[in-house]
Amino acid sequence: MHPSEPAEIKQYLASMNIPVKEESSLPFDYLVVVNEHRVAVERKEARDFVQSIIDARLFNQLYYMSLYAPLSYLVVIGSITEALIERGFRRDGYIGALISATLKRAPEGYMGYVSVISLDTLPDFMLFMKLLHGKLEEGDLIRYPRVNVKKGDLTSLAVATLSTLPGIGEVYARKLIERFKTIYNVVNADIRELEKVLGEKRALKIYKFIRGEY
Repeated sequence: MHPSEPAEIKQYLASMNIPVKEESSLPFDYLVVVNEHRVAVERKEARDFVQSIIDARLFNQLYYMSLYAPLSYLVVIGSITEALIERGFRRDGYIGALISATLKRAPEGYMGYVSVISLDTLPDFMLFMKLLHGKLEEGDLIRYPRVNVKKGDLTSLAVATLSTLPGIGEVYARKLIERFKTIYNVVNADIRELEKVLGEKRALKIYKFIRGEY
């Protein structure tokens, strides 16, 4: 984190057993690194956010966030409406800046995307940082559609159950049921059998997960 950030944020993260290192060379507020994941975070109070659009400071920060990380968050805290009125800034200019922030990327480096989040208070932001770190630690960042289960449809129920395994989802869950017929057979399959359906890497992950070998 940048040393200019409030000390209470560092203290809160440390109390949550999240390691924090201050780095004055960061061109934004936070670089969250967990295993292979890198996420840049810029925290702005609403008034500072509007002012950073006016003086073009925001766009340099967005460039560096996109350069340093494949995914970044621009977190705006407080009332935007009050900040726009106070600065005399047009709402269409503000909305245009939001669109630009999420659409444009750096032409080099990670060429990452930036998402904009609005929160009410600083404690909300601290909770955001804690939960972000937790999600990255979990490591499973693939989203799969939920399976609709009809009453009495045991096959769909089995698919829905298997789709909750990390890295599986509905498509692979259906393939597992087609090959092994029951959840019992999937759970008791050896790794070579699983590889025929899931491939080597995914099969190893599921095999270890089922047996508690995290």
